[in-house]
Amino acid sequence: MDEMTSEPSPRPDSRREVRITRLLAAPRELVFKAWIDPDQIAAWWSPHDYEIPRETVEIDPQIGGRIHFSMVGRHSQTVYPVRFQIVEISEPELLVLASDPMPDIGLVHPMITRAVFETEGDGTLVTVTQSPHTEETQDGATAGWTESLDKLETFLRR
Repeated sequence: MDEMTSEPSPRPDSRREVRITRLLAAPRELVFKAWIDPDQIAAWWSPHDYEIPRETVEIDPQIGGRIHFSMVGRHSQTVYPVRFQIVEISEPELLVLASDPMPDIGLVHPMITRAVFETEGDGTLVTVTQSPHTEETQDGATAGWTESLDKLETFLRR
């Protein structure tokens, strides 16, 4: 199930939130590990038309640590650096990431990405929220996260 919500704000154009919820058929310890293991990140954390070269992935899974990688367009070969600082980590329940603005791709505000991992039956309910987005970046971010979680779902079935 995919949802988008907007938080009430005096500046609604800059406070938009992307929220994606996905039930994955894997224990939450395995799902959480996929978010902090370099080999697994390289396999899933990008939209369909992008790949993540394994050598670009750098992880330091602790508060103040980092998750860094580069997404490379399969057709354009355009490189998009992804740089997150880990603000909060509680394995296997929660991962909160901060990223600096990237005005060249329309991300004009510092961004917070929050991934919550909840056990549901034999699987894991993952809820990813990311904000603040502008009206121009919200749809692309929703599509990107949806495609990345599609890839994670496929990856976890292997």
